[in-house]
Amino acid sequence: MLKGMAILLAFQVAGEVIVAAFRLPLAGPIIGMALLLAWMQGNGRVDGGLSSAADTLLANMAVLFVPVGVGAMVYAEVFERHWLVVAIAVVFGTVVTIATAAVTAKLLTRVRAARAAPQT
Repeated sequence: MLKGMAILLAFQVAGEVIVAAFRLPLAGPIIGMALLLAWMQGNGRVDGGLSSAADTLLANMAVLFVPVGVGAMVYAEVFERHWLVVAIAVVFGTVVTIATAAVTAKLLTRVRAARAAPQT
């Protein structure tokens, strides 16, 4: 698992370096995860240590949301004043996320089917 955490951290740092070097308007971890995806696609498999680290992080995901809950409590009066805007943003963000995941899954399914089909 230590190896997996090191891999995750290395890709996050690489993403941060790329964002800083090219002054990109993206978060470093997003670039790092894209690099990690490309690396795993190139290898054709998921490293065992990486899989173990990811499973552990996912199993403890609730702990990662504690700071969000605390932040929401600190800004409770802002939410009270602007509840409609917050509700619209949450609903819109959820719909866009689900639609993006569906389109990506459909695209990847087609790519995988095309690769698996016998070439004539």
